[in-house]
Amino acid sequence: MGNCLKYILVFYLGCFMMVHQKSNAQTSRSAYNFIDNPSFTKLAGLGGVNITSGNDVLMFMSNPALLDSTSINTPAFHYLNFPGGIHVATLGYNVQASNGGVFGIALQYFDYGNFEGFDAIGIGTGHFGANEFSLVVGYARQLGVFRYGANAKILGSVLEGYQAYALAFDFGVNYHHPEKDLVFGLNVRNIGFNMSTYIEGQKLQLPSDVRFGGSFKPEYAPFRFHMTLRNLNGREEDFFFPDPSVNREAVSSVDKMFRRAVFGVEVLPSENLAVRLGYNHLIRKEFGTSAGAGAGGFTGGFAFKVKKFELSYSRMFYNIPGGSNVFGVTTAINEWRTF
Repeated sequence: MGNCLKYILVFYLGCFMMVHQKSNAQTSRSAYNFIDNPSFTKLAGLGGVNITSGNDVLMFMSNPALLDSTSINTPAFHYLNFPGGIHVATLGYNVQASNGGVFGIALQYFDYGNFEGFDAIGIGTGHFGANEFSLVVGYARQLGVFRYGANAKILGSVLEGYQAYALAFDFGVNYHHPEKDLVFGLNVRNIGFNMSTYIEGQKLQLPSDVRFGGSFKPEYAPFRFHMTLRNLNGREEDFFFPDPSVNREAVSSVDKMFRRAVFGVEVLPSENLAVRLGYNHLIRKEFGTSAGAGAGGFTGGFAFKVKKFELSYSRMFYNIPGGSNVFGVTTAINEWRTF
């Protein structure tokens, strides 16, 4: 276990040194960032970023290589409640392909509620809504010790009378050790193009990302460790909110490095119960206040099976006042059949 973690950390440090150099300035606006929000319980409980934890209907939305036969014919519905009246629903379903692969389909829908509109001189124009969605179709199959997959996604954003749509792709490959419970994963996300933008001629940049992760479960131990490194293709500026009062030069290199890392632990006391814990350093630092960060950046949750259902819950803490809650339910269709 010590050697495995050492190799992960060495790779991490090497990637950090490569991407730490400043890249050319981008002139386009970032859009569709909602797709990186962890809107289902397993991902939320493990810190919000993970590409190595399978055995779940919806985890292929994080990495298509996580589509596997353990979750076929199992519909899932998850609900996320954000502070401020934002509601998120995520639905998914996996099926076995005839060639041994697995197909997955999922819908992620964000409802931001109603807003009161005004014209340029302050006269009310009535209420309007805002919502965004992602429709994902994925496929994965096994080839020796490797499992590889791809997602195709239609992204939509509707803000009052303005609409934008894009087509994006994810690619992933995971290595599974033939003898040990050891997984390494590489994931390239959100590579694509805009089909239409809010305003004609406007440039919108998809939140592309390169991620590397590893997980390890010691033999006979009831827990599994995860570490995922994100935005290996990004700039240092991507890890700070646009706050001019923050002196980025005063932030240590170690702090900047760990803003790219997300840690998770699965505790597995039995086949019917799983406990999930995570830590996201970026969230802890960026949502902290002068009064401290509280439990910000930490996540936790659980899943347990009751007869034909699996019920799950996770909570993500952002700062001292509170966080968000995610609820999920899945059921195996095959277990309901009477013929």
